[in-house]
Amino acid sequence: MSLASLSSSPCFRCRAYTFSFSPSPLRLYFPRGDKKPRVRSLRAESDGARTGNTQSYGSELLREEEESSEEFVDWEDKILEVTVPLVGFVRMILHSGKYANRDRLSPEHERTVVEMLLPYHPEVDKKIGCGIDYIMVGHHPEFENSRCLFIVQKDGQVVDFSYWKCIKGLIKQKYPLYADSFILRHFRKRRQLR
Repeated sequence: MSLASLSSSPCFRCRAYTFSFSPSPLRLYFPRGDKKPRVRSLRAESDGARTGNTQSYGSELLREEEESSEEFVDWEDKILEVTVPLVGFVRMILHSGKYANRDRLSPEHERTVVEMLLPYHPEVDKKIGCGIDYIMVGHHPEFENSRCLFIVQKDGQVVDFSYWKCIKGLIKQKYPLYADSFILRHFRKRRQLR
């Protein structure tokens, strides 16, 4: 008696392999062009039935092959598709040398920051205050080696804001089910220097 067996089944959009670890088989799916397997249990009961005997499976537990060919969505990749360009954009503004300290952003860059980043800051209303006059680049008042973005409000007050908080807010708002695990995985807390 073997403890594990491998068989394949035809699928138009994916390659499926059934692994049988006695007594419950497991099916791994490899969609075309995808190297990440999907796992699906075929049987939730353990009645000692033979692996190939579909009569012993509850009909509500079986899935049709058509269902298994659904497109797999990798939410981590979806989140990265949205956030990586934004992070690259802000880093370009801060570190490319295009803007010196206290330089006002170009209208196009300012519009992108105001429309795609700032709305997701957890304290957006406080940061905007009486309204945005313009956005500029400068050194952070507490962390002298760190450049950041500042909002110059219409009353002349200058307020810094964290683009990382904006990115995290965007993830939490657009992908609430996956946000916490994504943030834990991709946003490490920085070590505080003593």
